Amino acid sequence: MLPLQPLKMSSESNIFRNIIFPKENICPKTDLYYRSVSGSMSENSLHISGKVTFDTYFNAFPIGKYLEYCKFSELFLKLRLCGIFDLKIFGVSGNTEALLLEKNICAENAVEDVTDISACMEKNFAYIYFSLESPDGTLYGGDFSCTAEKLNTVNTAVVICTFKREKFLLRNHTEICEYLESQDILNKDNIHFYIVDNGQTLDKSVIENQYTTLIPNKNTGGSGGFTRGYYEAVHSETNYTNILFMDDDIVLDCEMLLRVYGILRTAKDNDLAVGGTMIKLSDFITQHEAGALWDGKRHISLGQNKDLTKRENVFAEYPECDYNAWWFYCFPSRWQEKYGYPLQFFIKEDDIEYSLRCADKIAVLSGIAVWHDDFESKYDGFQEYYIKRNELILTSVNDQKAYPFFQVEKLMKCVMRQVVYQRYFLADIVIRAYDDYLKGWENFKNTDTEKLNTELMDSCKKLLSDDELKEYGVYFDREKYDCALNEEKALWKQIPTFNGYFIPKCFYKKDRDDFAIVPLAGCKFVNFYKHKKVLHYDVSRKRGFVTEIKQSAFWKYSFLLLGKSVKFLVKYPSVRKGYKNHLKELADFM
Repeated sequence: MLPLQPLKMSSESNIFRNIIFPKENICPKTDLYYRSVSGSMSENSLHISGKVTFDTYFNAFPIGKYLEYCKFSELFLKLRLCGIFDLKIFGVSGNTEALLLEKNICAENAVEDVTDISACMEKNFAYIYFSLESPDGTLYGGDFSCTAEKLNTVNTAVVICTFKREKFLLRNHTEICEYLESQDILNKDNIHFYIVDNGQTLDKSVIENQYTTLIPNKNTGGSGGFTRGYYEAVHSETNYTNILFMDDDIVLDCEMLLRVYGILRTAKDNDLAVGGTMIKLSDFITQHEAGALWDGKRHISLGQNKDLTKRENVFAEYPECDYNAWWFYCFPSRWQEKYGYPLQFFIKEDDIEYSLRCADKIAVLSGIAVWHDDFESKYDGFQEYYIKRNELILTSVNDQKAYPFFQVEKLMKCVMRQVVYQRYFLADIVIRAYDDYLKGWENFKNTDTEKLNTELMDSCKKLLSDDELKEYGVYFDREKYDCALNEEKALWKQIPTFNGYFIPKCFYKKDRDDFAIVPLAGCKFVNFYKHKKVLHYDVSRKRGFVTEIKQSAFWKYSFLLLGKSVKFLVKYPSVRKGYKNHLKELADFM
């Protein structure tokens, strides 16, 4: 065990992160914060009558990452408590765990106990955590803090882009303002929020205050909205050192703002970016992504679908990521001087492209996270256009290897998938994405993004309510829907017949009420096998649309794809070079 060290609080002090407790309005899952059968919460304090451990996602301390990214000389654990306690501090790396320090604390009244744990910095552990044992004590809070010879000046502009999401935006706005008023580290002198209103529906008198500026904007998508806020921040009178992009519909514990601030104040590299993990809002505990990789062909999410209440996932280590999504992403404001602004993709792939262009290192630390609705449960068909077009541009501007035959294969697969799904309008949208890419960088630069988005949305089938669907002779039937979810594939029948397209309709299934029902997101090929008419239904929104098979579509799109593929292979090398050579013009804004 490490000997207790004398306190040496001589240099500038910095709080890395506070010990935090669950909050009903944010996350009620106690196992993300502490583990105990005897602990109980009461008014922002934890009563302990037994043993409580803090080997949890939000309160374990990733010391290895802090030592990698930050420069500090001493490390302390401060606890505000009352009672008699046995404090133990442990180090963890992989399957190795060791007791590093043990200390008895006796506090008749509430006090702040400070323990120097600087010696833990020399033990090469990835994480440290503490436990408290008491017959009858109360923990009111605490923090991991450090001292450093000199702290960096940090002034952050937080940019939130929103489009007609008043409910989410106002909730976060209220939480943020109340938090900034309640503590004395973050204030109007070192953090400011720019809310870019793409829908122009927010009331300036409600939004603007000493912490917040409202920017009405036309609907230029997430790319345009975030970039507009970025532009306004760096062209303001304030010298911002960092920009933090943050989604409008996340659930945010404002402690995350302080944790980012604590890293940046001690960062070794002034070009360091900091990313936040996304946790699924559906259950509060499942990690969607802790940074991600891009290999030129596909996204690879790190730590996907990990249950963060499980100890092995708390202490998991991931490779350094290529990018972090913009649900919570902080980066140096001077990137715009050196690299320009994000490309105006409207939505999709903008976060990947900008990180690949600008970021050398992205710090994604456990315990810095936001909650967001599951992407798997959402489906907006028009986004297929942005995904396909923007991925082509992405691989053009960032010196990644060209994969022309892979891109053609992807085009064919994407189009024919939509044909199988009877979503012929989406097959047309995917083809348009490739066509628009081949029109070159000048066409992309001069595109009216608001007009384009309107055209794409108008070309998609509208989601109809249950009452509207009845007018088309269909209705939601839970039994049918569940059958589709559980339907087993039969490739020996599906593949030779192109999922039933080559079978005469007289041999199709006689569906009850003459239609099948499939999930709008996550449907399978077999759900469409030998079905004439299909209801595509979103259970969460209680809306859907109806399609009917057109067997001639197979031949129509097969011949169309043949010509499009040849055209793509011929034009791709020069078009790709054009995007790369004119990246500077594409990265201009205003």
